[in-house]
Amino acid sequence: MLRIISLFRILFTIGASIFVVTSIHAQNEYRYSVDLTKVQDDQLSVELLCPSIAKKQTTFYLPKIVPGTYMNSNFGKYVHDLKAFDKSGKELPSNKKSDNSWEIKNANKLYKITYRVEDTWDSEIKNRVYSMAGTNFEAGKNFVINTPGVFGFFNELRKTGFRLTFTRPQNFYGATGLKPVSSNSTSDVFYCQNADELYDSPIMFSIPDTTSIKVGNAEVLIAVYAPKKQFTSKYLAANLEKLLTGTKDYLGGKLPVDKYAFIYYFNSEQKKMRETGAWEHSYSSFYSLDEHPQEEYIGEVIDMSAHEFFHIVTPLTISSKEVKEFNFNETNLSRHLWLYEGSTEYDAHHMQVWAGLRTPEQFLAELSKKINYSRTYFNDSLSFTELGKESAGKLNDQYVNIYMKGALILACLDIQLLKLSGGQYGFKNLKHDLGVKYGKDKYFEDAVLFDEIEKLTYPEIKQFLLTYVQGSIPIPYEKYFGLAGVKYIPKETSSAITLGGVTIVPDQEGKLKIGTKQLNEFGKKMGYQDGDELVSINGTAVDAGNAEQTLQQFTINTKEGDKVEVAVKRKNAAGEGTTVTLTAPAMKVEKVQTHILRFDSAATSDQLKVRDAWLNTACKSKD
Repeated sequence: MLRIISLFRILFTIGASIFVVTSIHAQNEYRYSVDLTKVQDDQLSVELLCPSIAKKQTTFYLPKIVPGTYMNSNFGKYVHDLKAFDKSGKELPSNKKSDNSWEIKNANKLYKITYRVEDTWDSEIKNRVYSMAGTNFEAGKNFVINTPGVFGFFNELRKTGFRLTFTRPQNFYGATGLKPVSSNSTSDVFYCQNADELYDSPIMFSIPDTTSIKVGNAEVLIAVYAPKKQFTSKYLAANLEKLLTGTKDYLGGKLPVDKYAFIYYFNSEQKKMRETGAWEHSYSSFYSLDEHPQEEYIGEVIDMSAHEFFHIVTPLTISSKEVKEFNFNETNLSRHLWLYEGSTEYDAHHMQVWAGLRTPEQFLAELSKKINYSRTYFNDSLSFTELGKESAGKLNDQYVNIYMKGALILACLDIQLLKLSGGQYGFKNLKHDLGVKYGKDKYFEDAVLFDEIEKLTYPEIKQFLLTYVQGSIPIPYEKYFGLAGVKYIPKETSSAITLGGVTIVPDQEGKLKIGTKQLNEFGKKMGYQDGDELVSINGTAVDAGNAEQTLQQFTINTKEGDKVEVAVKRKNAAGEGTTVTLTAPAMKVEKVQTHILRFDSAATSDQLKVRDAWLNTACKSKD
């Protein structure tokens, strides 16, 4: 996760030393070649001219796990027919030792390695890869090169440079945060300083739909692949510009990078991914999403983009040894996932209300949803430092709570900091100070982070972290949100339009399955059956990508007596799926809401002072 060092720096060396430096460099780097014009059975052929290896036996690896994914992807499973050769072309003995490693003998003679690698997105191999870190090889259309799925390394040479040469179709463009060493009409060459930078640098090749914008000090590239053209880079750029300008102001007037790439793959041709979302990097972020009309989906895409962009602060700047010296071969995670993912999720939403892009009421509604989801589906007494260490292991089923309770931890911490400092020092100030203390090239030790935070803030903040992050006590939301004049209401009953009290949960194929255990009177009139697959609501096609937004629009726009039509797929007596349209007049029913946050109209002047500092004075709440 380091800045790219241009080869031009070498050329400043004078005279004969240019030849010396260049020669040494040429002998001590990985030289990879991939031809994207030659795809066979969704596989690419990869050739590696190896760096010099002194010992007689070595091991070649593809990553088991990569930063920011919190699961074992085992990319080596997608490599086939790996062979090693000496300079004369004689094959050297090699043996696959595990899913991700190959032992090579006579390694001191090793010159070249070749293998075939298949893409992960439509592979039949029984293995789960984090989709947003996966690969896609569609001849003549699109290549998603998430580098851990294509390129390997020798552990003893992980700090050695990587030169990547891609031969591509003439009309293709490689969208990436990397700066090309060279480029012509049919090829691109990129250079990465080490394995960390290599696996931190996705590339997407396709016919370009790109837009570049300048935000403060940063050049920002937006690259889109959308087969149905329902999303364009121009539309995304217009919306991202507002987000990035707000982020610049939120971070003190300057973005922490001078170049960044948002790379979006919108899927409307392949089978549904197990999950959709994004993967963050130091100078880019990659998104694997379903394709929808951009006007319907832009809100979710912007929220996601905000989250990924804020990762340039945590953990890409502020992080522990486990992150900065990441072990690609073994699962060894930091206990401070609450900081890396939780604070990033919080910042992504908090920045939008702070900058006036969303209302305070919208911000509270988002936090309310997170409390609801967290306390309904996850263990609210789980230590979050333990969750960090075991998020890819025994506690993987609790991982998603990091985006829910993790963000809430930071909201409460932010409010307490502002209370203790008289509105002068909040969480974004703390992150700034941690960034100054550590930066990109220095890590903190997991065990001492709370002590370091105490030195920068107050003893009460360390106690908060020990009690609610390391400890197992649920956060008393009424106490901490109350400091900012916000009421926490555990339960409230009202009359409202609903879809019928159904639960809607995506299955492994992304299909939205309806549950009927809590049907209300309207749901019974509609005639839902358990296991129905939701297809559309009032003519709007619904899937996992737009379900939340479509349901929100339904409840906002529907009035009592309006005709409601819901199309579902239902299995008939023969077990075949048929589309059934369910209809009934809309009606209000008693609705129980839980875990509500609401501004207190009777807030004191002290509470209002904290609230105004929290939400920014330009975005004061409307009591």
